[in-house]
Amino acid sequence: MSKLLSAASSKGHQRVHELIGSGGPILIEVRFPGGAVSSDWYLCETEEEFDNLLVRLNDNVVLHVSRVWDLTNRAGAVVLKR
Repeated sequence: MSKLLSAASSKGHQRVHELIGSGGPILIEVRFPGGAVSSDWYLCETEEEFDNLLVRLNDNVVLHVSRVWDLTNRAGAVVLKR
């Protein structure tokens, strides 16, 4: 599992930018810690879409971000805390 990064940090944004820059859309699984709610899923093709998603999310969620074309390689995923 990837190291947990802050979604507000420049390092977190840089990792997401690298995923988007490597081609194809990114898939974001939004998990709600301690809740009885299942994960939400989002597909973003640009950094702007990702930033707009961050604005809409609650502060306590955890995001698992992966390239759509590389879902079998979990080592390349980014894990962010909002």
